[in-house]
Amino acid sequence: MGAGDDFGDAVGKLLHPRSIAILGASDNPVKLSGRPVDYLKRFGYSGRVLPVNPHRSRVQGIPAFRSLDEIDGEIDLALVMLPAEQVVPAVRKCAERGIPAAIIGAAGFAETGAAGAELQRQLTEIAAERGIRLLGPNCLGMINVRNRAVATFTSALDENIALREGPVAFVSQSGAFGSFIFSAAQQEGIGISHYLNTGNEADLSVAEILSGLVEDPQVQVLMAYLEGLEDGEQFLRAARRAHELDKPLLVVKVGRSTAGARAAHSHTASLAGEDTVFDGAVRQHGVVRVGGLEPLLDAAQVFAVQRRPRGRRLTTLSLSGGAGVLMADAAANHRIEIGEWEPEWQQRMASVIPPFGSPRNPIDLTATLISEPDLLRRSLQVAVKHPGTDMIAVLLGNADSGADQLIEIIRQAYESTDRPIVVVWTGGSGRPRQRLRELGIPCFTDPARAAAALGALADFSFRPPLPAAARPDDIEDRVVRAIVCKARSEDKRQLDEYDSTRLIAAYGIPCAGSYPVTTVQDAVEAAAELGGRVAVKLLSDRIGHKTDVGGVRLDLRTPEQVREAAADLLEIAADTGQARPAVLVQRMVTGGAELVAGIKRDPVFGPVVLVGFGGVLVDVLADTRIGVPPFDSDTARRLLLSLRASEVFAGLRGQPALDLDGAADAVMRLSWLAADLADEVEELDVNPLVLGPSGATAVDCLAVLSAGAPEERH
Repeated sequence: MGAGDDFGDAVGKLLHPRSIAILGASDNPVKLSGRPVDYLKRFGYSGRVLPVNPHRSRVQGIPAFRSLDEIDGEIDLALVMLPAEQVVPAVRKCAERGIPAAIIGAAGFAETGAAGAELQRQLTEIAAERGIRLLGPNCLGMINVRNRAVATFTSALDENIALREGPVAFVSQSGAFGSFIFSAAQQEGIGISHYLNTGNEADLSVAEILSGLVEDPQVQVLMAYLEGLEDGEQFLRAARRAHELDKPLLVVKVGRSTAGARAAHSHTASLAGEDTVFDGAVRQHGVVRVGGLEPLLDAAQVFAVQRRPRGRRLTTLSLSGGAGVLMADAAANHRIEIGEWEPEWQQRMASVIPPFGSPRNPIDLTATLISEPDLLRRSLQVAVKHPGTDMIAVLLGNADSGADQLIEIIRQAYESTDRPIVVVWTGGSGRPRQRLRELGIPCFTDPARAAAALGALADFSFRPPLPAAARPDDIEDRVVRAIVCKARSEDKRQLDEYDSTRLIAAYGIPCAGSYPVTTVQDAVEAAAELGGRVAVKLLSDRIGHKTDVGGVRLDLRTPEQVREAAADLLEIAADTGQARPAVLVQRMVTGGAELVAGIKRDPVFGPVVLVGFGGVLVDVLADTRIGVPPFDSDTARRLLLSLRASEVFAGLRGQPALDLDGAADAVMRLSWLAADLADEVEELDVNPLVLGPSGATAVDCLAVLSAGAPEERH
């Protein structure tokens, strides 16, 4: 990476260049290397356009230069339109010339194999050593719509389209698909400030570009198309900053399936991390994740107008009762409330609509609206004054002949309020939808798509705060260090259950009382000391799943039962080759719900915390959530409540409510263990974490340390 001190300035020059040198510029505007000059001229770039071509004195009517050395003055950005084998020396020359940023369009780098990967490594090395920031290689470049810096060769601009400027910035790892999205956004009236394609990311990543864009006061909405991430923390820093500045970050991330992840890797030489981890990490930081192109553009429509709802209550006005019901069903799927209006307000609405309409909400204006357009004006005037309305949806269809009057009525209502208003206009020529979007009013063809977009808007508007993590002051750091150091000195990676339990207990997580013993008689005495029912378990730093070898005996009530169980398990321990066979005698913990809480090291995001419903069915239930540590108890509580079976916490069939706060405290403490021991712990499972009406208790724990020497783990 380039020098940290130059980051902001170099990325700023990339995003807002005042002068652009095009290396390898062609006089033919149809060629890939000729398109950037053509685009810069056609779209009216006001900065200096500097074609570099050793064989021509003019390129497309503009004075050209044989080399960078002939150019006087500063150059903010170089667009390198040369074959892959010529790129490395050209970029080195750009760095020597003092150019802060360069775009590399050529393919033929890491995406093609070892030889290309070596060329890409050299580019990364030049960026790190010389401070020049690089976009690409294998990328389509950049478009700054605001100042018409169209430093790209994308075919998306082949048609004579008029660039629509707006508050939405878009960054894509895919060049072709990113261009499709850019074109579709422009066609749907979504104003764009920037579009960048990062390609192979030899230097600048999507996350770094987003970090630059989020600071631009004229950028209010960020969009990203991702095929994979290599540095999750860098991406989360950009997401945190967007959260702090109240700027929505809308993300499409492909690679959910195994096949999708393989395709993503081969396409951009990028690693697709485990999707559940990505989803949990970004949602914790307020990112709006959507499922594809249409949901992305739908969300961009409602966010681009920069209106936020005061609540989740939606009023719908429709010329079709069926459309209103469809909207209500779709809204419920996104936690949007379409509640019946109060009697007083129903009367007000009833006074302006036909007697055979419905004033309840959904409000049915009936087909009378077609012959009496002023009906829409009167009903909207009531709706915008209704104190229980946070958002309004107008559902129309066809009606091209009366569209102008309806559009004018909607425009006036839109300008009379700061509430979000969307229109669903199904059928017809499409011209009304286009006109509404030109007016800045979000318009859709399908009530379900409108509901999903409003749901995303409401979710972001009422997103929880970023975790305000405060490290508990009762963590026993000396105990933690002693456990880890002892394991390292004995060359152990897997801790046995006793040491694993001591590790989490040092972080204040309640654990079932237990004693490690090596003889049958010691087991009997330990059971007597614990009192009541006990479990006897095989104690091993080699066997991760004790039940697989018959290594657990539960609900033992008498000394004879303990003696028999201990003898059996000590024999099993000896048979597995343990030098010092041992068992763990543990107090039985029953009742309540069995949770799982754990830590895993993700290759993209580092340590993450998993929480869900556990026990022996943890893999079958697959009801888990992911959080990025460290986090606070409120975040832990939200993770628990987001589980599909979270109603269990309230108590089922007359049972008392479970101690959700106790579970959240345990998960919060585990998040600090994950953060503190990020370089030491590879994975850790607490399964089950038994949750009762008055607390959570860890009953089984397995910790695995990271491989390698400490310096290798950093």
